[in-house]
Parts: sequence; C-alpha cells; structure tokens
Amino acid sequence: MLGFMQSAATYLIAFPLVILLVVTVHELGHFWAAKACGVAIDRFSIGFGKPIAKWRDKAGVQWQLGWLPLGGYVRFSGDENVASVPDQDDLKSLRAQIEHIEGKDAVARYFHFKPLWQRAFVVVAGPAANFILAIVLFAVLAGSFGETMRRPIVSGLVAGSPAAAAGFRQGDVILSANGRKLKNFEDLDRYVMLRSDVPIHFEVRRGGEDLNIDATPVLKDISDGLGNSQKGGVLGFGLPAVVGNVMPGSAADRAGFKPGDVITTADETAIGSFEDLTAYVKHRGAQSIRFNVYRDKQYVPLEATPAMGDAMGAQGKMERRLLLGVGPALPSTYVAKVRYNPVQALGVGVTRTWDVLDTTVYYLGRMIRGQVSADQIGGPLGIAKTSGQVAQAGAANGGTSLPMMLLGAGVALLSLAAFLSVSVGFMNLLPIPVLDGGHLLFYAYEAVAQRPLGARLQAAGYRVGLALLLGFMLFATWNDLQRLSVFKFFGGLFS
Repeated sequence: MLGFMQSAATYLIAFPLVILLVVTVHELGHFWAAKACGVAIDRFSIGFGKPIAKWRDKAGVQWQLGWLPLGGYVRFSGDENVASVPDQDDLKSLRAQIEHIEGKDAVARYFHFKPLWQRAFVVVAGPAANFILAIVLFAVLAGSFGETMRRPIVSGLVAGSPAAAAGFRQGDVILSANGRKLKNFEDLDRYVMLRSDVPIHFEVRRGGEDLNIDATPVLKDISDGLGNSQKGGVLGFGLPAVVGNVMPGSAADRAGFKPGDVITTADETAIGSFEDLTAYVKHRGAQSIRFNVYRDKQYVPLEATPAMGDAMGAQGKMERRLLLGVGPALPSTYVAKVRYNPVQALGVGVTRTWDVLDTTVYYLGRMIRGQVSADQIGGPLGIAKTSGQVAQAGAANGGTSLPMMLLGAGVALLSLAAFLSVSVGFMNLLPIPVLDGGHLLFYAYEAVAQRPLGARLQAAGYRVGLALLLGFMLFATWNDLQRLSVFKFFGGLFS
C-alpha cells in the first residue's frame, strides 16, 4: 500500500510540474512580446481556476496562481473573447468604448489596434518560447552532464533480421543513413524507428573500405525501457552476445558463466547477438542447452538448463518466462563519453530541438498519407504516465540518497519537458482556429484583404477548429486508455 501511495504521489507531482513549465513559458512568450510592443495587459495566470494567491505589479498587471496547476494564460486588455480576432464592427465598438473611458490616446495600447506585424509577433512568440525552452534545457543538460553514447558500430546482428539479410557484419561502422550523418547509435535508432517498410540507403565503413548497403526496417514492438512499448521500424542491430552480469543462484551461475564471456554458439547454433541468445533460450524451453563461450583467449564449453524468472518482455512489460540468468554488456570500444563546452552544448540544444521537430513532422506526414497507424499518438493520460515513469527511473538512476534521487528525477523531467516543449510549440503553429496558427491564418487574410475576416466566418472557423481539437484530444485519450489496458480491465470484470 505504501508503495502504491509513493507511486501515485510521483505521478501527481511530476505531471503538473512538466505541464506547468512548458505552458507557462509558452504564455510568457506571448507576455514578453506584448510588453515589448507596448500592449496593455490585464492578467497573467499560472494555473487555472480560482486564484489562491494574486498580486499586482507596477505596470498594473495582475499576477495570480490558480488552484489547478495544469497550464496558464495571459489576458490582454479588451480581450472579452481571447480566442477571437474582432471584425470591423467589433473594432469600431471597442474603439468607441476605450475612447469614452480612457481617451483617444489609450487606443494605441490595446492589442487589437496594434499594427498587424506586432500582433503576429506576439502570437508567434508563444511557440517560439517553447522552442527556445527546449534548446536551453537540452543545452544545459548536455553542458552539465555530457553524454554517454553508443558509437554507430554494429556490435551484434539478430539472426534473420533485415540488417543480417542486407549484408551488415559485426564491426561495420555506419557513417550515414540516406545521406544523414550519424554520430551515435541513438541517432540511427530514432531514424529507423519512423521508417518501417521504407528502404534506407546506408554508407558503411568495413575495415578500410567504404560500402553501400540498402535495408528496409520491419514494424515491431519496441520497448522504451520504462515498461511501455510502441510500434516502430527495426533493422535488427542487437547487443553483442557478451555476458555483463550473472544473477546469483541462476542457471547461468550454476553452469559457471562469468562476466565478459562471449557466447558464440548454443547447441551448435551461431549466436550473433544477445537478442539471438534470448530468443534461443525461449525457444528451447526448460531443456538443457550446450554453450560455447570465448573466455581468456580460449573456447570453454558450458551447459545450463533455463529456469523460470521475471524479465522485461518485448512489449516493455514484466513477464514470467524461462531465463538463463545473464545480462548483456556493451564493451567500452562501443561506448564514448562526451563532454561539451558552453558553445558546443548550445549547438547540441539546437540540433536536438531540430531533430525532435523533424521527427514529429515526418511522422505526421506519414500518418496523414496512411503509411503508418495513428495509434502511437498519446494524450494527457499518456503524458502523465510517462512523467511519473521518467521521474521514478531518474530517481532510481540518481543514487540511494534523497538529494541524489531528487536530482536524478529532476534531470529526467527536464529532459521530458524539453521534448514536450517542442511538440507544444509545433502543435500551436498548426493553422487551426483556436490555436496560435489559426490567428496567424486570420492575420494572413487581413494582410491580403486589408480588413479582418468577417465575424460569421471567424465563428464558423472557430467551431470547426474546436471540433478538430476536441476530436484529436478524444482520439489521443482513447489511445492512452488502450495502452493502459483500461478497456481490457473492465471487460474482464464482466466476462
């Protein structure tokens, strides 16, 4: 019960913190741009609902903390409907009201009477702030902690995989994919994951020779290491069949396996990766297996019978199955620790932000064309779940002391906030009324027609935009509920 309460507390704290940071910075972008343009501002709220605290600054802006910490908003003076762009009749009425109460000079301070370029600047500043936040967070994390990355070297090949069929070999250095330079294996995994059933052209260095290899990823479940899985492209590059650790009392321990052993065969079947070993053990069941391992420059025969145990499955969930009792290891030759100076860290921030944006646009493009399923899109429930899992994983990796656990959780959540900030910035730029992109669309019409769009067309546009947005949120929430097995749970209650 205590464990459940601690887990629930983690989720309830992590999710609002991430959302509050991303949305508040978005609204601050609008706020700072409006201040720069001399726009009159009534209120800035951190959180929604009835304020639990509020104060007024020297400029007359009311700042407040809402009781629901899931976002925020900025309200400009004269904004009766913050989601609208007034038409000519509305502007005449608003102008007359301002002149009557405050005088003619006050009109120029109101947002809707600012020049078109200033209004567009204020609107764009929100998404821009999200992109800047992502760059800063990525840069700070890279500069503070550096990166431990896996070099783009083939360390293992899964038998029968697209990579093996294409002719890749262990030790191949992958230089580029479709002309895109690869710095590490993580870059390769992200690139391949979005391109199931799409041929990829690779430049590979083998020994002193440069080769060209084409391979097509297949769609499979990919674990994210947090207990979740998602479908994506897989080529079959695996970890080397090297023993990193041996579980005490396991079948491997009783058989005499040691860390550093390289498993070459199982019952005379070649083992080219740790994934091959896992698959073979699962295939053989509870039968004895004869292994050949390379240790201290010689081959050593070992024999072990797998036993039942708990392990992470292909779909990212714990499952009970037959285990040998060994964990993988990645030799130091495949790993690089990189440190960055401030300028380099900023470059990392820009590059990573662009990569996330490029990945998002590419996936949505394939989804719209019907080339991939939309079931990978997540909503608020998915973000909440991921926030809690990321915080728990970060705390576990931070150490055993409370300060180190908090630091680990904080670093992990900042990384998640950076990814989410890019998505929020991009989504707000979509030309859908009620979003920032919708305002820009109306401003584009105003620039061409030299007058605002009529009130009726605006109202119709906002109804359509709101319907699209609500439909998208419902669809994303449906996906979240499916992944959380909510429907399966309730179905089991009545079956």
